[in-house]
Amino acid sequence: MEISVVVPAYNSENFIAETLDCLLNQTLKDIQIIVVNDGSTDGTGAIIDSYAAKHANILPLYQENSGVSTARNNGIEHAEGKYIMFLDSDDLLSRDALEKIRDALERNQADIAICRIERFGYGGRETNPIVDSLAKEPVIDCFDKRLIRNYLVGNKCYRTDMIKGGKVRFPALRYSEDGAFFMQVLFAARPRITGVYGAVMKYRSHSPKEGLSVTQRISLDLVKDFSASMDMIYCAALSSIDGYCKDPADYLQELLLKSCFAMINEFYRMAWSADDETLAFIGRKYGEWQSKMTEDSLKKCREAVKDIGEPVFSKKEIANAPFISIISKSPSDEFVKSLYAQSMPYFELITSDSKVERRENVVFLPEKGFKKAARSAAKGKLVISLGGKKPLDRRFLKIASLLKRSPKFGIFPDFLIKFGALLLPEIKSLLSK
Repeated sequence: MEISVVVPAYNSENFIAETLDCLLNQTLKDIQIIVVNDGSTDGTGAIIDSYAAKHANILPLYQENSGVSTARNNGIEHAEGKYIMFLDSDDLLSRDALEKIRDALERNQADIAICRIERFGYGGRETNPIVDSLAKEPVIDCFDKRLIRNYLVGNKCYRTDMIKGGKVRFPALRYSEDGAFFMQVLFAARPRITGVYGAVMKYRSHSPKEGLSVTQRISLDLVKDFSASMDMIYCAALSSIDGYCKDPADYLQELLLKSCFAMINEFYRMAWSADDETLAFIGRKYGEWQSKMTEDSLKKCREAVKDIGEPVFSKKEIANAPFISIISKSPSDEFVKSLYAQSMPYFELITSDSKVERRENVVFLPEKGFKKAARSAAKGKLVISLGGKKPLDRRFLKIASLLKRSPKFGIFPDFLIKFGALLLPEIKSLLSK
């Protein structure tokens, strides 16, 4: 058996068949597909059973709902392939990905292979330039800082006996468990790593209408799990890099930067989905990590959030000082959902629609004379009027904020900045096709 692919599945009835078909249609046929049904309550189990009955290389495993880490660890114990991969139940691989990965591992006598990533679905198609650069390398150093920017589990393939014989398993966390696993394997085994540019893992991004994935929700427990993962990685690095890493201090700074960058991008940017306790915790951890940073790292940290400015960890304070005012008299539910799924929280919504959920940053005005009153009430430095019928690209407010803050484009009228923010994601999607 060449490669075992472990697929944890929980309530994945809308996507699991496509993922299994993708694996069955691989050009490399000598593979084992281990599907771990993690206590699904929808039709996922029936779909898995149907596929397993028709294909001898699909091994179905069943467990009570215990989380993705337990499911992957369960899969590890049943893996029979020389190599092992982990693919989520809504993600895909290019048709010859497994063959090219196997060939690269054999050719370069490597323990781990890293392939490219392509995000698809909500927000259009997008590749990751950092991962692309890694995938071009025949040999990648364990302490290459680019690896810190690629914790995603599905674009890596491991030598199975290295994983089974080692002590590292996926920790019982709901967020960044894959990062903790990958980085601890690096520190413990110091494996030989190779890139595979011709193979692509396709990562599905879900729209607010489809329902938020684990990585798009915010709760105190989830943020604490993420924080625990980052601290786990940092502590493991501290105890193992001396004598192996050329510049340990610089490497540790990069880990802190990753922690802060991810905390802001994955959680703080979705501040309107968090409660006050969660936001306060985000602020404390962000400050704790920043206290260990050099001035150069702090500068990089500030640059990464330049569309926001200095983060404020209070919804009340954010609402009192919005950077962007969105005026929409009668927005649709889908539009409002897309607005609160934005990656830039410093906005207010001014509307006359009483059906819109009441939040700190929503301003309600009467229908009569709405347009003039809304312009007068707007507190943002950028004021944008929108019909509110179609959902927004989740990057809209971030792009609009960057354009308004730019010395070059900030002098343009607000309506031109609006059109620029609306068009840029469309242009980017067209160019990526």
